[in-house]
Amino acid sequence: MVASREAVTQEIQIGPTRRLVVTSGWCKSCGICMEICPQDVLEAEKVTGKVILAAGEACTGCGLCELFCPDYVFTIQEEEAVGA
Repeated sequence: MVASREAVTQEIQIGPTRRLVVTSGWCKSCGICMEICPQDVLEAEKVTGKVILAAGEACTGCGLCELFCPDYVFTIQEEEAVGA
């Protein structure tokens, strides 16, 4: 990891077995994720312009942010269901 990038991380649960992890410190403020998100879950932080979760509860886990982000800011993690 590059020392000049502070890894600010937000996480939200998406259903019982998925989690969206957002590492805003890696963001270069290109805005691709905010344009592509069909649920308008993301917005730019007012001071830095880096992406933050604005309405995480609306996230459907479609994965478009993870797919199109050139800086790998987004990761959708699959977890095993409890009792599986």
